[in-house]
Amino acid sequence: MKKTKRFLVSLLLLAMAMMMTVACAEAKMPKKIEIQVPAKAGGGTDVMARALTQEIGAQSGTKFTVVNNTDGAGVVACETVRNAKADGSKLLAFHTTMLIKSATGVYDKKATEDFKVIAVGVPNEKVTYFLLTNSNSGLDSMEKFVEYAKANETKMGIETGGQAHILSGLMAEKAGLNLRYVESGSATEQLTALVGGTVDAVFVNGNQAKQYIEAGKVFCIAAVGDGNPATRSSILPDVPNMQELGYDISWNLYNFILGPASMDDELAKLIWNYYAEAAKSDAVNEILVPAGMDMEMLPYEEGLAALKEMEETLDPVIEALGLKQ
Repeated sequence: MKKTKRFLVSLLLLAMAMMMTVACAEAKMPKKIEIQVPAKAGGGTDVMARALTQEIGAQSGTKFTVVNNTDGAGVVACETVRNAKADGSKLLAFHTTMLIKSATGVYDKKATEDFKVIAVGVPNEKVTYFLLTNSNSGLDSMEKFVEYAKANETKMGIETGGQAHILSGLMAEKAGLNLRYVESGSATEQLTALVGGTVDAVFVNGNQAKQYIEAGKVFCIAAVGDGNPATRSSILPDVPNMQELGYDISWNLYNFILGPASMDDELAKLIWNYYAEAAKSDAVNEILVPAGMDMEMLPYEEGLAALKEMEETLDPVIEALGLKQ
């Protein structure tokens, strides 16, 4: 009898293994995939999305189309994917900003609950944002900026509910600054507002900051890193980070690919594998490394957990900053 039971258990395990193998074999990449990107063409989010999909398309044979959709501050792109078919034909390429939009109430859905988390990338570059001021302002150091912003109402260019908004709020709290937040749109539009004198300062990524620094249009006075005071940017190594300057401000950035919540796990894992391989490829890193945007993909099982942890971290911070809508 015991041998019979062991035999039946073995048969059951074998059958389950065969079913899993068949399921994996049945998962196939869609012939066409539309990537919704809630950012304008030419920005960091767009560059990453295009570099990765170009490589994945070459390896898989899938035809990718990148759609830059900024309607509704990115909410339309999110909803387009959330309501899409579960066949993987429409995916979302976004980042930590989406988690902020959810935490503030700008978007009433969550990445971890209302979508399938497919791939989560962690930047190899540990400095994610830079604080810029207009080159005509005379505010060419963090010391001068803090002194000015304590004595004067200082206009920060932000996208409401975006990462620059949260960073500006953290800076105001930690440094005791008198800031007024001015809705300025995307990072590209924030830089236009800064150069045009509409705002006094902005936080942007290194790729965009470098272009304006080299053109002599802005001062770069501080960097925001991963919490290590010794961390410096590979793009702008001469810029000290906030903690090095004595301000306890740090930030972690996640880039991720989401699909509809009902997407099959095996399909999601297949797509994750293509993204993980693309992130390591020479063709992709020739584009991303010079801009400080190269990344590694977390293991499939860890991506969801990482985003949940970030959501839990953001909620109390946003509540404390009065950004909850």
